[in-house]
Amino acid sequence: MDDFNEAKPFDTKLYWDIAIRRRWWLLGPLFGIGLIAFGVALLWPPVYRSEALILVEQQKVPAKYVTPNVVSDLDSRLQSMTQQIMSRTRLESLIKQFNLYSRERTRSTMDEIVDKMRGDIVIQAVQPGYGKEDQTTAFRIYYSAEDSRIAQQVNNELTSLFIEKSLEARAQQSINTTGFLQNQLEQARKDLAQQEEQLRQYKMRYLGELPQQEQSNLQILNSLELQLQSATDALGRAEQQRIYLQSLRSEYRAMTESAGKGGLTGPSPTESVPDAALRELRKQQAELEAKYTPQHPDVVRVKEQIAQWEELKKRAEKPSPASAGQQTETATEISGQPALAEVESRLKAIEAEISNNKQHAEKLRKQIEGVQGRLSLTPVREQQLAEVTRNYQNSRQYYQSLLEKELESELATNLEKRQEGEQFRIIDPPSLPDKPYKPNRPMIILGGWLIGFCAGAGLLALREFMDGSLRGEKDLQAQTSLPILVRIPVMYSAWQRKSGRMRLVMEVAILALLTVVSLGVAIYTYRLS
Repeated sequence: MDDFNEAKPFDTKLYWDIAIRRRWWLLGPLFGIGLIAFGVALLWPPVYRSEALILVEQQKVPAKYVTPNVVSDLDSRLQSMTQQIMSRTRLESLIKQFNLYSRERTRSTMDEIVDKMRGDIVIQAVQPGYGKEDQTTAFRIYYSAEDSRIAQQVNNELTSLFIEKSLEARAQQSINTTGFLQNQLEQARKDLAQQEEQLRQYKMRYLGELPQQEQSNLQILNSLELQLQSATDALGRAEQQRIYLQSLRSEYRAMTESAGKGGLTGPSPTESVPDAALRELRKQQAELEAKYTPQHPDVVRVKEQIAQWEELKKRAEKPSPASAGQQTETATEISGQPALAEVESRLKAIEAEISNNKQHAEKLRKQIEGVQGRLSLTPVREQQLAEVTRNYQNSRQYYQSLLEKELESELATNLEKRQEGEQFRIIDPPSLPDKPYKPNRPMIILGGWLIGFCAGAGLLALREFMDGSLRGEKDLQAQTSLPILVRIPVMYSAWQRKSGRMRLVMEVAILALLTVVSLGVAIYTYRLS
């Protein structure tokens, strides 16, 4: 039990003897699979890969002067362009143009060939330095083909397509944005015109009742009230004048009747009536001049009346060469009839003036009522106008905003048309590869040698495990557990020794040849790579 649990030491000589004895079980698969791997690497068609680097340049005019109207993410735009360029129609055109995949086209459909070409095209974004992983500043285009010049030519065409599609896509997107803004601006312009018309109609409909006219209405009301007060005062004075003239007319008529009967007693009319009228008029003049300027109509009117009465008084006091009876009669006629006619005339004028003043005062009252009515409606109109004005202001602000955006979009579109916006620029043109991209022949051959060694080691172990022969004292003791008394060596004949030496020489030669071939294969493969 102790012998079973005891760890057995690693016997290097035992395994070396097995390797020597089963050497061709190890070397055969090693060299066989290694040479097969060389054949595979040699017969595998080379694939050349052309590479191009495209830089994404920002627009030349600073964004603070011209805001770009194409704000799509570069990665999404790159994916969109990739889908367009790698469409079946585009790739089929390139396949026919450069006669690509001539061997595959004889046994495969065009859809399969197009799928194969899609697999040979690689678009790889180049990320900037640390901290800017989300920004794409450049990208690489790879294309693989069995001919290096074909790979370069096709990659050159792909690069041109990307640049062309980029300019076309940005220009079209910019034009579409500008067109959309122009349509919206035209609609906003119509809406603004409609709001302006509604505002104009409202103002015309309620002219005089608008809030902004409240102050002018108040001024008009004050002016009308002053005019009404002036008209009322003038009417009062005219009525007083009429009463006075009516009393004068009564007095003149009494004087005329008394003169007709021969009663000439009492004071002379030329000395009493005109003087009394002049005193009354001068009193009115003093009162009016105390309140108004000399150019005021009432003051001017009183002055004219005073002048008329003074003229009448002068005519009454003018002497005549007639007799005393005639003088009395003439005085009566002069002082009675003309004065009475003048009073009648003045009375008619005063009555007409009173009528005009009443009409004017009534007209002023109606105007005042109208202005007061407009002022009473001002709060209602203010609320209504606020709603109409708010809609107009909103439409106007929306129109102004769209107008500014449309102008900026037009600038950006002109910038794109002049190719001064964001664009692709070739940094590294499509390369002409001088070495194949694949297959990796050294790795294939190394893999073949590794697989051959593993296969040989496995066969060697399997063959040794299946061999039940006893090949030494240890094997015999392990099988019988008996002590060994005598050991008899193997006896070889001369022919056996000679054939053994020849076999050893042949094995060494074959091993050397295989080694030389393997080294040659390695060197040749390295040079091909």
